[in-house]
Amino acid sequence: MLGVHGDVPQPNRHPRANVRGRRRHDPNQVLPPIGSDDRLPAGPTNAPGLCHGRLAVAARLPTVWQCTIPAHRRRSICALSDMLPQHRGRTSDTLGWTPPPDGFALRQVTYILRHGERAPVRSRLETASPPIVEPWNLCHTSHEFDKAVLRFADDDCSKTIPSRASIQRRVEIAKLGSTSRPGAPGDCLLGELTDLGRESMLKIGLAIRRIYIDQLHLLPTTLRAKDGKYVYFRSTNIPRTKQSMDQVITGLLGSPEDIPDALVPLVYVRNTGQEDMLPNSRPCPRLAQLLRKFSDEAATLYNPELAKFDDQIAPHNSGKGARIDGHPRLSGLIDTARAALAHGIPIPRPFLDENVVRPMEKALVHEWFAGYQSKDPVERTQYRRLAMGEFLASLYDHMAQRVVGADERRLSVFLAHDATLVGILQCLECFNDKWPDFSAAISCELFDDERASKTDTSEDRAYVRCRYGDEVLQLPGCAPDKKHYPGHPELCTLAAFREVVVDRLRNPANVSREVECGLSLLPATTN
Repeated sequence: MLGVHGDVPQPNRHPRANVRGRRRHDPNQVLPPIGSDDRLPAGPTNAPGLCHGRLAVAARLPTVWQCTIPAHRRRSICALSDMLPQHRGRTSDTLGWTPPPDGFALRQVTYILRHGERAPVRSRLETASPPIVEPWNLCHTSHEFDKAVLRFADDDCSKTIPSRASIQRRVEIAKLGSTSRPGAPGDCLLGELTDLGRESMLKIGLAIRRIYIDQLHLLPTTLRAKDGKYVYFRSTNIPRTKQSMDQVITGLLGSPEDIPDALVPLVYVRNTGQEDMLPNSRPCPRLAQLLRKFSDEAATLYNPELAKFDDQIAPHNSGKGARIDGHPRLSGLIDTARAALAHGIPIPRPFLDENVVRPMEKALVHEWFAGYQSKDPVERTQYRRLAMGEFLASLYDHMAQRVVGADERRLSVFLAHDATLVGILQCLECFNDKWPDFSAAISCELFDDERASKTDTSEDRAYVRCRYGDEVLQLPGCAPDKKHYPGHPELCTLAAFREVVVDRLRNPANVSREVECGLSLLPATTN
């Protein structure tokens, strides 16, 4: 299995009525509050045994969460409540950007994005009231794309040349026991990026351009072929992420077709077995074992509690209650409800009830992400290392190379999934137990303190600032003195950032990933 949730590759869609004109759901409320109130609190919480969140209020400053629990008690008391964002990672037109301290120069920025709004990845809740059934008529743009084709040269049939052809797509409906029929223009495939999702990602691309090119001049206004070294784009090999990347790049670069020598952006895509932007269990039997362990554990722990909601859920789920390991799985039911609600499509009332949805999301967070918070410190570190260690290490490496001038990359955009963002947040100790929204974003900015002593090493002068959506993150690992810029706990020293995303995740025995995954113990195969 490549991913751990319905968001990641799984081999579905609302009533035939064209719903393009339906009122769009509030992007910051993909589901009603789940787990905790989505509203920003007016002041510190007073719940015993929890961190006291404090808003840092200043003109135009985004939210920075701090913990008043003494440092020596944070691990035991605060756990995941310490220094956490409040929302689900959506960005505004400003990207939450605020100026750094005087003398700080921006050197590099990295964006890791979840794809935009999509159709459900499977058919579920088709017998609900109201029903959520195929097909969704929300993918009109997908039917109009030109296709890359190979043609024979007009004057030489022995020679082929790349070209383009205008070929429309149409979904064909083929239910078991029925004669196939053509769908309507605009019908979506299961899991496909919708027109709304395209719009969301286009806006993000435009916002990145507005902030980092037009305002901060991190990149040339017009990128030419020679400027390709400044940018890096990478997507998972899933249609909705690749389509989301197309939209981001379009917003970022505009339409330079009439400019000589304009940059043709490269989007890097890896084969499934080499993907490191997700907890990829396919090439790692040990990670697959851990994923199964926590999934089974969640079923044992939470199925009895979920049974309390059978009277509400069963009438909408073919007479069956919601279960972690049910058919369909609880994750699938929630995913379908989220996708519908994000598009303004009516959903069954129980999925709007916070008292029902809150324990459901709690169960799902345990099923898919409990490994990151295992009570066993050795197991916890191993899970983080195998799930996200390689990707996080590569992010740091490019920062480190940038500060010494060995890497000219200034802007990187990664297009991935909910499991990607949660994995990063977990390793940063900043996950708030809320599932990321569609088009949620994590950004990491690399700054150089140009006022620092010239005798300082490049790493001593470098600082990293991360955001989740518009919210600035204060990393617990950077909270101690000398691990952040004085007076700015959100500005992590590059050395402290390395400790968080690289050093803490190292294998203490220094064994290879192949050995740790167990691949060396598997019998060799022949082709």
